[in-house]
Amino acid sequence: MIFLFTVSLERWCRLRGNLLFYFKSRDPWSEPIGVVVLEQCQVRLDPPNVSTSLTADSQFPFYLVFDGGLCQALAATSDYDRSSWVQAIKAASYEGIRAELHALQQCIERKRSHRPLTDLHMWRIQRQHMLDMSELPLCEVSLACDNLLCDGHGRPPNPTLVVDVYMASTKVWVQYARTEIIERSSNPGFLSTVSFRASDGLSGESRIRFTAFDVRERVSQTAIPLGSACVLLSAIQDSNRLRIPLLNRAQTTVGFLTISAWALESEDRGNSTEHTPCRIPAATNHQVLSHRRSQSLPPRLGVKMRFPNQAELKLLFASPFLQTYRFHSGLGGDICVHELMAESRLCFAFPHQLVGIWIHQEKELLQEVAGMGELREPWHSRQVELLDRHLHLLRLYSQARENLQAHKGSYFKASSRRSDRSLEFAPINLHLQRMWVHNDTLNKSGFYDWITVGAFTAHSHKSKNGGLIKLVQQLKESPTRSSANYQIATKISMANDAIQAIKQLRKEVVEAMKTLMRLAKEKQTVGMLPICEDMIKKTRILLSLWDPSLVEEALNFIEEHKLLVTDDSGVGEDFSLDSSGKHSLILSPFKRITQQLTSLDLKSPDIDDFATPCTPKTVEDVWKIQECEDTSNESVHSSSDFTNANELINGSEPKSLDPDLGRMFLDTNEMSSSPSANYYKPTDEPEPWDLTQLNIEASVMCLVSKVKFLCGRCGSPAVRLRQNARGSRRTVITNQPITNVNKDGKPFETNKEGETLTQAVNSVTKVIKNGNKFTDGLDINKIADWVAELRPSMRKLRQAMDGLLKTARLTHSVFRVQQDPKAAQRVCNVQYRRDVCFSQALTSLISGLMTRLWCHKPDPAFIICLSTLGPLACFECLLSYHGDEIDMWGDMSVAVEDLRTVMFTLNRCPSPASSDPHPMPKIMGNRNSLTVSLPVPDALYTLIPSKQTITFHVTPVFFNIGINEMATLAESIGATRPQERSNIDNYIRLNEYYLRYRKLNIPELSLNSGRISACSPQRSVGELVEELKISVHSNKSKNVEILHLAAQICRQMKGLRFTSCKSAKDRTGMAVTLEQCQILASEYHLAEHEFQRALDCMRSEGCRRENTQKNTNVRKYAFNSLQLLTLPKSYRPPAGTYGSAQT
Repeated sequence: MIFLFTVSLERWCRLRGNLLFYFKSRDPWSEPIGVVVLEQCQVRLDPPNVSTSLTADSQFPFYLVFDGGLCQALAATSDYDRSSWVQAIKAASYEGIRAELHALQQCIERKRSHRPLTDLHMWRIQRQHMLDMSELPLCEVSLACDNLLCDGHGRPPNPTLVVDVYMASTKVWVQYARTEIIERSSNPGFLSTVSFRASDGLSGESRIRFTAFDVRERVSQTAIPLGSACVLLSAIQDSNRLRIPLLNRAQTTVGFLTISAWALESEDRGNSTEHTPCRIPAATNHQVLSHRRSQSLPPRLGVKMRFPNQAELKLLFASPFLQTYRFHSGLGGDICVHELMAESRLCFAFPHQLVGIWIHQEKELLQEVAGMGELREPWHSRQVELLDRHLHLLRLYSQARENLQAHKGSYFKASSRRSDRSLEFAPINLHLQRMWVHNDTLNKSGFYDWITVGAFTAHSHKSKNGGLIKLVQQLKESPTRSSANYQIATKISMANDAIQAIKQLRKEVVEAMKTLMRLAKEKQTVGMLPICEDMIKKTRILLSLWDPSLVEEALNFIEEHKLLVTDDSGVGEDFSLDSSGKHSLILSPFKRITQQLTSLDLKSPDIDDFATPCTPKTVEDVWKIQECEDTSNESVHSSSDFTNANELINGSEPKSLDPDLGRMFLDTNEMSSSPSANYYKPTDEPEPWDLTQLNIEASVMCLVSKVKFLCGRCGSPAVRLRQNARGSRRTVITNQPITNVNKDGKPFETNKEGETLTQAVNSVTKVIKNGNKFTDGLDINKIADWVAELRPSMRKLRQAMDGLLKTARLTHSVFRVQQDPKAAQRVCNVQYRRDVCFSQALTSLISGLMTRLWCHKPDPAFIICLSTLGPLACFECLLSYHGDEIDMWGDMSVAVEDLRTVMFTLNRCPSPASSDPHPMPKIMGNRNSLTVSLPVPDALYTLIPSKQTITFHVTPVFFNIGINEMATLAESIGATRPQERSNIDNYIRLNEYYLRYRKLNIPELSLNSGRISACSPQRSVGELVEELKISVHSNKSKNVEILHLAAQICRQMKGLRFTSCKSAKDRTGMAVTLEQCQILASEYHLAEHEFQRALDCMRSEGCRRENTQKNTNVRKYAFNSLQLLTLPKSYRPPAGTYGSAQT
């Protein structure tokens, strides 16, 4: 009883938590008349001031003083009651409870020897130790319990086991592993196993503690300890099966723990490939079928079990996470499973290379426009706007390249950073998911790989426009609204295609000249004539690439609108007067931009060829190199090979570029000083198109005639490159002694120019009429140096092809200036977004290809696929066609489609050197024709036929099915038609690939991983393709059967598997684990009643749960209750593994 005094009234009080209720009577069912919240107050025995003091006799007062100054006076009837109330009120506030919790935590820490409990991951980080996948564990154990006590109501526990190891070096217990939770079982057999490794500091003397917990609530992981047992690791190793009691704190037995241990040996012994039956010695192979699963493992597990060899994995991947299991086979055997997840080392390194290609291409486009010189209005403002646009793109690409290069830390981009624009070219959450399976009863093992990655999309470019697939479609349709815009767009496309073709043909001609020089140096005539014939064919193609009317149109435009420049000050003839009447010398906007470029550090590649804007003062300042440069280490740009050839042709040794020179980005007066001279100077007069063609003809005719002369064919006539087969516009120009006119009948601008063309025409025509005069007067017996004899002709041909490329670039830039600025800006925006998505897609594809080449044993059948068809890449995606994910689907569709344009080559890579232990693919070319050089190990390279260079393209297929609540909404409103059409189109492509693959006649036995008669019959690829056809044309809701069939077809045709969703974390985790269990069931006889248990175990304890921790620091899948109800049943995570988390 306590008295509450305001006017000395007696009240009855009741304390509940931090609430003090007071009543009028002692009736326990009466309503309270008030409440005092006991927060932010102090309990005092002395009054805070005189006015609140209580002086009544037989009363024992105390006071509640609140922070705001309010005071409540209370009194009890005895000193004992007052002490009891004061103590209870002090403990009632949250501050008191928090203080008590802190005191208990400190007590626990003291009992742990002042060290917190450390898990294995943190232990390895503290020791700076990474898991080595090639390390053979000391032993592996499987755990089971029996006779665990039930609770007071007779209900069995929900047991899980925690394994702790005592590290004697630091005197601390480390949580080494834990098992899955088994629902309602007193005799659980756990599916996850534990491997003990010496690299973690373990030895035979290490103490291992096993603690059994009863998990009362799975969401919060609330559990109470049942009992524990402690043994030495040596005791586990020495005994095949160890059964020990579990003791509680009172040292009472609460159940028993059975530890089954086995040693491991490398899978290499007696194995040819991972997809052939394992040949185990007979001594270890008998009686395997007779064991029972009740104790989780067969009686004779003291024998050595297989351990997969994954030594090459560390060359390409980092930060591996490994989880091991043992599942029950329907035939009475056991299935050993190793599940691995690792980060790709290419995640940031490869996009860094790719962005360098785009930087180089933007430099070329900038140089084209600047090389035109300054134009008059109305084209001057468009030219400046075009320059400014390319400059902005260069800054974006350069900053992205710097960010990729500066990235430190893990080798993956977490899903929480997907909107971070600084790393937008890197794929999201890129990991290798690998499963190794071994069924001892079936004598069979195999590797299965997935590349899991977030959707290839530009998350930072938030817009609800349908993604790239809609944007690209709009660009194709928009020019039709205006015939002028459509014509300009067509001319730009034609000009760009011609430039790329010229560069490629020029590169091939230069390669032929280099071969001729080598043969001439050795005076070997064998092989020289076929090379000449090939050069003639390529030169004919060069001369037929351009429509002369386009070139004439561009040259007329330059002549009409170019602003004449008298010096290099940037001041043209149309300058104005200032206020004093003097000429104003303010620089034009064009010149200001070009001067601004000189201070821009673009982080260009270390070796920029002659096509880059960095042009040195003299050739000698730039080309300084050692002699030997392997062709496999060529520059990333196609034109660099030509530069190296220039040095051979000009009589000097190959040289290299000093990257510190030529920091001036764009010097239009120095451009033509380059050895290759790809661009006109603003003060240059463009060379007439006919003269360019004649120069190429004359130089090729001269070179071929001299080669034939050296080969002993002195009487061979000169070759005519152009045939009179296309009417008057394509007739060969004949002698024109009187009138200086071009082929269209128009007089030339100057007499000098006309005389030059007439002389060239007369010389070529005279040669054709009067026989071959290129070799007249030559005596083969007096020619000691064949190289010196051929070099002048090669130099002329090189200069003539330079002139051709100059005119082509000038034509291209003219049409680009005429393009509508708004249309050009839209094209620019779409291209940048496309580059972002393509970079993510290509990086993921390269990771998959490198995994197949380096982390699998050499497979001749796969080499046949590479050399004939190219591999199949199956992209499985779980995006919903609703909301923001429509854009992601559109972006990913185009990015996957763009992968078809990339060409891959295989190059031999010996054992990695100590200086660069990680094999790195190299990328060359431009947006329209990228070539990726893939290094391959010696073991695989020996399977390639001798003297054969394997080049191939990948066939990508993309299937998408939404599975969450947004997919349910999209299907209910009938909005998924584009997705369904896309799946049908990709089925058609997959079927075409299958028809070509079937002609290879690869035996089904190799496809089915060496299955023997004990295995259940597998459906053939043809049957699966027919089932897929039916599925893609059906209207079934959330038809995930499409994804399952496509995955099986891909595996059987030796394809690459990719699985994605928005962030490759939650839905991807469900899809990958489901596919893993389907493989175990179909190919390794996982027992039917074990399927759901195995699936839940992989999702709760496996790699995908760890992936959520790495991305969001929350070890839960980000599904809510609504999403869980809408997911297909096979895609639902087990209880306790999902909840509110960052998506």
